[in-house]
Amino acid sequence: MKYLLNPDNYDWTDPGSIPSLILKHFYLVGITMLIALAIAIPLGILAARYRQFYLPILTITDILYTIPSIAFIGILIPITHLSSSTILIPLILYTQLVLIRNIVTGINSIDPHLLEVGRAMGMTPLQSFMRITFPLALPTVVAGIRITTVTTIGIATLASLCGQSGLGDLIFPSLAVFDFNAVTAGAILLGLFAVLADLLLLGLQRLLNRGRGDALSIAK
Repeated sequence: MKYLLNPDNYDWTDPGSIPSLILKHFYLVGITMLIALAIAIPLGILAARYRQFYLPILTITDILYTIPSIAFIGILIPITHLSSSTILIPLILYTQLVLIRNIVTGINSIDPHLLEVGRAMGMTPLQSFMRITFPLALPTVVAGIRITTVTTIGIATLASLCGQSGLGDLIFPSLAVFDFNAVTAGAILLGLFAVLADLLLLGLQRLLNRGRGDALSIAK
C-alpha cells in the first residue's frame, strides 16, 4: 500500500507513473478487444449459419487457447521481436474461443418461430438479423465480451516481457528485485481495473438487453 500512497508515483510526466501505466494497459486491452471482435463476429456468424464450419473454427480456436501465454510469446519474439504485435497476437487469439462460442450460442438459442414471423412480415435476411437475431443474441455476446475483457486485463501484464508498458511493469521488474510492495500495488490495480471493466460491461449488457423487448414484440 505504501507504493500506492507515494505521491511521486502519480507524476503524469513520468511514463512509468501509475496513471501512465494504467492508460497504457487500458489502451492495450481496448485495442485487443476491438480487433478480436472484428474477427470473432463474422467467424461466429459463419459458424452459426453453416454447421460445416463450426467444428473446424472451434477446434482451431480451442487449440490456440491451450497454448501457454509465455510459450506463445517466446515463439513470436524471433518473428515479431519486441513489438506490440508480440503481445497483441496472443491476446487476440485467446479471446476468440469464448467470443465465437457465445456468438454461436446466442444466435442458435433464438426461437425459430420468431424468425418465421419476421419472414412472414416481409423482412429480408439482413433486416431479420438486425431486428431479431442481433438484439436477442446480444446479451449472450456481451457476456462473452465481459469474460474475455477481464481475462485480457490479466494476461496483458505480460506486455512488460515484450518491451511494452502496462501494469505488468509494476509486477515483473519488481519481482526481480524483490520489491513486493510494488507487486502488491500492481495486483490491486489490476483487480480494480478488472472489476470496474466487468461492472461497466454489465451495465451495458443490461442497457442493451432492453432491445430484446422490441424484437420479442414482433411475435405478438
